[in-house]
Amino acid sequence: MRFLLHVVPVLALLLTSAPTSARSDSAIFGTVIDVVTREPIGDVVISATSPSLQKPEEVTVTDAQGNFRIPRLPPGVYALRFEHEHQYPYKLEDLQLREGRSLRTHVELAPADSRAVMICY
Repeated sequence: MRFLLHVVPVLALLLTSAPTSARSDSAIFGTVIDVVTREPIGDVVISATSPSLQKPEEVTVTDAQGNFRIPRLPPGVYALRFEHEHQYPYKLEDLQLREGRSLRTHVELAPADSRAVMICY
């Protein structure tokens, strides 16, 4: 019994001071459309990179409506790269993601065979 009186407080202290997971409920989501046709673009590969990530990058793909979501990200500064075989690649940098918050992006990609300009807001 005396042993438990000494061990329980130590265990409680260790559990409360243990580092939390690097993942959180923060997310980056958005839509990708064609700047010329104004239509959503499916199958755009989006790569998120950040010094906050435990692995080199998080990757997702847009659905048929051009929507994407990268969930459970740790807070930090992110860069997103958008790639599609028929569009010019685009990189969006210096996105500040805060704990418990989400960032919404809207990206317009130019077709690879045009001179249109990529737009992001």
